[in-house]
Amino acid sequence: MICIETRHAKAFLKAQPNKTDRNDACGMAQIMRVNLYRSVHVKTLTSQKHRALLTARKLLQEKAIAIANDIRGLLRNFGLKVGLVGKIKFEERAGR
Repeated sequence: MICIETRHAKAFLKAQPNKTDRNDACGMAQIMRVNLYRSVHVKTLTSQKHRALLTARKLLQEKAIAIANDIRGLLRNFGLKVGLVGKIKFEERAGR
C-alpha cells in the first residue's frame, strides 16, 4: 500500500471540471498510472501514542503554570507576594 500526500493529490484533482466520486477515482488512478504522486511516511501506532502522551503532558504543564500565575496575580491584589518557590512549597506560601 502506498500513502500519497493529500495536498498534492487535491491540487491534481482540482483541475477536473466535474467533481464527482467517479471522476475522483479516475483521477487517482491516473495519478498512480503516470507516477505523479508523492508518497508519505505513516508513523507507527506506538509513535502516535507517544506523541499524544507528550502533547497531553505539555498541555497539563502549561495549565498548571497558568493556574499558579493566576493565583499569584489574585494574591498580589491583596498585597501578598508568593515569590520564587518550587512546586512543593508553593501551596504552603500561597496558603499563608
